[in-house]
Amino acid sequence: MLDLRLVATSLAMLIALLSVALADSAKDQARPDAQIAATARPIRVILPAPWEAATKQAEAQPVK
Repeated sequence: MLDLRLVATSLAMLIALLSVALADSAKDQARPDAQIAATARPIRVILPAPWEAATKQAEAQPVK
């Protein structure tokens, strides 16, 4: 009885490990060059200089 439970547990673990290994292999594939270039580009944020006065959005744009 114990041997049958051990075999069933081992078989279930083997199936689970194989399914995880097969699911992770899709992540390891190389991405197209366009995607790599888009994610490698840094994001540039322009901040005001500390000596410049901060202007509000309403003050920066004239009212029509």
